[in-house]
Formats: sequence, C-alpha cells, structure tokens
Amino acid sequence: MFTIKVLIIGILSFVFTLFLPWYTVAIVAFFTGVFLSNKPGNNFLAGFFGVGLFWLVYTLYLDIFNDQILSTKIALLFSQSLGSAITSPVLIIITTFLGAIIGGLACFSGSLIMDDGSKARLRKAVKNGRYTLKI
Repeated sequence: MFTIKVLIIGILSFVFTLFLPWYTVAIVAFFTGVFLSNKPGNNFLAGFFGVGLFWLVYTLYLDIFNDQILSTKIALLFSQSLGSAITSPVLIIITTFLGAIIGGLACFSGSLIMDDGSKARLRKAVKNGRYTLKI
C-alpha cells in the first residue's frame, strides 16, 4: 500500500503541476492521505517520498533542459546574500527537501483528519480490561 500511495502522489502531482500552481502537490498529498489512510507515520513517509521524488525528477529535468543557467544564477544570488558558497546541486537538494517536507506534512494532515481516535480508545479499553472480544 505504501508504494501505491507514493506512485499515486507522484503521478497526480505531475499531472496537476502541468496545469496548476506548484502547491497542488500538497493538495494531492493531502487528499491521498484522506482517502488512503492507514497510519499517520506511514502517510508522512508516503507523502515525503512521493512529492520528494517528483520534485527531484522535475527539478533535474528543468535544470538540464535550460543548461543549468537558472539554478546557477539563483545559487549565486543566495551565495551573495548569505555570504557562503551555495552551488547549483546544493540548491536542488534544498528545493527537493522542502518539497518533500511539504508533501509529507500534507499527507500526514490528511491521515489525521480520518483518524477519529478510536484506536486510542480501543488501546485504553484493552489496557484497563474493559474490552471483551466478541466472536
């Protein structure tokens, strides 16, 4: 189920990003977390890897397509303003990580909306001995 969620998030993010703004990856990850929810931690990782891999591939595609001109200029701007050496690959890694965090938190939020707390109540009932197994 984990790989299915990662693939769904990656493919839908690609399709929606062709026509809509960049933040639609968070919306895709959120609704994937709502509809394919099983565990919040699992959904965070699915959103993290789904959006992260999509963002990495898409960034590398755009960077290679324009001969690394834009990423080099943006890295130079950040280097001058921060006073440290930031290269084009470091900028791509930072961008990928930020996108992955956005996707992970969106998918995590979607899974928490579907969790009604019944698992916690069940664990508490089992621990206190008030739960009986009905067969």
